[in-house]
Amino acid sequence: MTETPPAKSRPLRLVLALVGVALVLAAGLTWLNRRALAREALTGWLRAKGIQSEAQVEAFGPSAFIARLSVGDPKAPDFAAERVEVRYRLKFGGLDVTAVTLRKPVIRAQLRQDGLHVGALDPLVQEFMRRPPRPDAAKPRIAIDDGLLALATDYGPVRVAADAVVEDGKLTSLAATSAPARLRGRDFDVTVGAGALTANTRGGRIAVGLDVPVLSARTAAAELAGGRVVASADAPYPDFAKRRGDGALRVGARITAARLSSDDQRLTNAELATGFTGQTAGWIPTLVVTGAGRADLTARGAAFADGRVGAVQASLASDDLTWSRPKGDRVTATLRARAVADDLAMADLFAPDLDLRGTGVLDATPSRVRLTADLAAQGRGRYAGLGAPQAADGASLVAIKRAARGFRISAPAVALDLDTGRPAPLAARLGRPARLLPDSGGQVTLTDLSAPARLTVSGGGLPEVDATVRRLELGPAPFADLTIRAAASVGPIEEGKVEAAGRLRFGAAGISFAADRCAPVSVRRIELGENDVEGFAGRVCPAGGPVFVMKDGAWRVAANAEAVTASLPVALVRIDKAAGRITASGAGPRLTADVRVVTAQISDTGGATRFYPLDLSGQAGLAKGLLRAEFTARRPGRGVVAVARLLHEMANGRGGVDIETPEIQFADGGLQPVQISPMASAVGSPAVGSARFQGRFAWSSEGVASGGTLTVPSLDFVSPAGPVKGLKGIFLFESLAPLKALPGQSLSVAEIDTLVPITNIEASFGVENNVLTIAGGQAEVGGGKVRVETLEVPMAPGAPSRGVLILEGVQLHDLVEASPFGDKVEFDAKVSGRLPFEANGAKVRISGGELKAIQPGRISINRSALTGVQADGAIAAPTDVPDPNSTFTDFAYQAMENLAFDKLEATIESRHDGRMGVLFHIVGRHDPPQKQRIRLTLMDLIQRRFLGKPLPLPSGTGVNLTLDTSVNLDDLLADYAEYQKAKNSAPVQP
Repeated sequence: MTETPPAKSRPLRLVLALVGVALVLAAGLTWLNRRALAREALTGWLRAKGIQSEAQVEAFGPSAFIARLSVGDPKAPDFAAERVEVRYRLKFGGLDVTAVTLRKPVIRAQLRQDGLHVGALDPLVQEFMRRPPRPDAAKPRIAIDDGLLALATDYGPVRVAADAVVEDGKLTSLAATSAPARLRGRDFDVTVGAGALTANTRGGRIAVGLDVPVLSARTAAAELAGGRVVASADAPYPDFAKRRGDGALRVGARITAARLSSDDQRLTNAELATGFTGQTAGWIPTLVVTGAGRADLTARGAAFADGRVGAVQASLASDDLTWSRPKGDRVTATLRARAVADDLAMADLFAPDLDLRGTGVLDATPSRVRLTADLAAQGRGRYAGLGAPQAADGASLVAIKRAARGFRISAPAVALDLDTGRPAPLAARLGRPARLLPDSGGQVTLTDLSAPARLTVSGGGLPEVDATVRRLELGPAPFADLTIRAAASVGPIEEGKVEAAGRLRFGAAGISFAADRCAPVSVRRIELGENDVEGFAGRVCPAGGPVFVMKDGAWRVAANAEAVTASLPVALVRIDKAAGRITASGAGPRLTADVRVVTAQISDTGGATRFYPLDLSGQAGLAKGLLRAEFTARRPGRGVVAVARLLHEMANGRGGVDIETPEIQFADGGLQPVQISPMASAVGSPAVGSARFQGRFAWSSEGVASGGTLTVPSLDFVSPAGPVKGLKGIFLFESLAPLKALPGQSLSVAEIDTLVPITNIEASFGVENNVLTIAGGQAEVGGGKVRVETLEVPMAPGAPSRGVLILEGVQLHDLVEASPFGDKVEFDAKVSGRLPFEANGAKVRISGGELKAIQPGRISINRSALTGVQADGAIAAPTDVPDPNSTFTDFAYQAMENLAFDKLEATIESRHDGRMGVLFHIVGRHDPPQKQRIRLTLMDLIQRRFLGKPLPLPSGTGVNLTLDTSVNLDDLLADYAEYQKAKNSAPVQP
């Protein structure tokens, strides 16, 4: 039987029934509208976060949610996915997401200086960053299928497409490709092609690969073109930096470039390959990585500052490479290195092959790098900067050029010490000497790369060099401070020697030497064709720059010179005490020079001194094969004596020098000819007048020629014969060394004030072999004429003069009267004759002289003036009487004291003792002032008592007398010289 419920419970049941029906209806309605509700729930949740979104739910059930989703501006959403599939499982209190799959997701993000931004999703990302997931939270599998990242940066857009899988919070696989892009900033410009990045995890390790073509890249310091970066890594994952323990690590990278340049360095077709295999241990703050690493660089070609190289192979390896960071990043390693280069070229230096090997120890931190290394280098080289040998180079420079054409380089032990914490970070030294061995012979040896070191050059005809290096720097601008002794023949310099101290610079800029102080220099010969300079010696001093520079086969010398001595054989002169500036340069046969002589002393080196030392100043220059010079000569402390202008053609060796004097004035108490030239010693002082000279020396391959003109408008001077007045003439010389004048030239003298005045003198002369020859000259003397048949006067001091004088009707009265023995001799005789003589200073010798009276005359010679008289006459006397000679000798003396002659002949011959012997033959009569006769008794005659007794010679006694007597001519001439000296003022000394 059915129990009827109470009446008051019916409404409750009805309500419950209605509620149940409502719930069923609501559940049905909810199930039917579940996608709309899910969409509203998702977009509402995002809207509550301030994120605008749109969603199209495709499916929503107890285990999966599938929808199409976009976040942000619908026209340009920050995130959009064609399909978002979320799988989960329900559990008490919530649900666990087991998988998320994003198909064709697109994320638009921005990478700015303040970080990464994803637009509308930024608030959600920041919230997740502030609230990381719980450690016990489920880690869903996340898969991205055909995803796209559109990243906007300050340097340009980047687009990356990727497929990725993440399981249990770890990346399982990644395959990403990047679209070609160009990124440009203030200091860089990079263009890359389509790149690829892959990552795969297997067995607790991750393998990563990267392949990015770099079409071009430019930074402030480097530029790359046609490059590619390929890298790979194999490491523990994710425990590489998560737990303590050991893990194997393998890293490799390869960078290729068609062209890689940095500043002045450039590589072509280069490849850098690196690899590392090691172990990792520790957390990130205490991470230690140890293992073996290797880097290999190859390039088909390379270029750098002032140089290039062909194929390059270099390797660097270490078996104990360690990277640690317990107290900051630090890298230590024992290194092995080798580099091989072909066809290395630096400016004009070429190395066909170069091999460098070494080992070292590296200890590096971000703030300091320390490296010690032992290197060995060897190879071959050649230097083309000197050019080919030239005929004008000189022996030493020819040997240098031959040595530069090919040589071996050997540096078996080079120690490097690099420490960036020092002011001078790099130091180098040689454990054993380094050598350069030319194929042509000889060697260059360097004992060390740091001071003190010694550099020597010897053998093979090379310059002999011995240098002590006080300081050596081998950097971008290498130099050496050294003291050097060298002997070489370079260019026009033959057998040059120098000892100098200073700084030698070498490298791409060439070779230069700047001296610290004056350097003694000597040169055996400076080759200037026919105008050579010999015996050059002096001091070369700095002049505000390098003394010597050589580059590309060209050299330059610029220096001051002092205490210079040299000889010029072509001009027979010597230079002493010279000071000035020298600038010279050359390249092969081309030579340019400029010599400025501030002061110098020039002296004559000829056999016969032509001039006394003079002060010299002027300038000489050589350009385009022409040597030009102009010098002014002065008497020490006085005015200009002469100006010399030189022109020489280097190509054919032809040239000349023109010498010109102003019109030189001579005055009593002033300038005298003998002060200029000893050749003017015959022009005694005081000389008054003027003279002017123009001359020229010319030379060629055929020889040397010279000539000149001496013009004397008027000159008064004192000669050994007495004062000379009014000397005039133009003297043409066809040779100056030796001195030679054209024959047949004329000169004139108004008067010679000698024993008797000699007037209207005219002569024809010439000079040859330094001998003045006079012919055809004549002078008026004693109413007659004296002609010069021949007269030779040597220009050399101390050499005797020789000549022959012809007398024509010369009255001897005035000549004898003016002589020192005029008080003892009276001579009224007009004679003609010939007198050959030789004169040397105050001594005159006559040989074979003959005189003959041309008319009757008279002779009166005091017997005290005659010595050694021997007479042979026609006076008859008895023979048997004692010593009759005394009587006849006395008759001869009486006859000579008062002799009127009709005929007189004399032969004159000098004797060895300096006396002049005269042999007279006289025919005449005894003609005393008072008539004389002999008075004898008959007994005197019978007994011959008159013999041996002085008897008067009767007047009118006929005389046919041969008289042999002598005169002390040397004493007479000495007395006359003293007389002239007293009569005229003393000569002015030069």
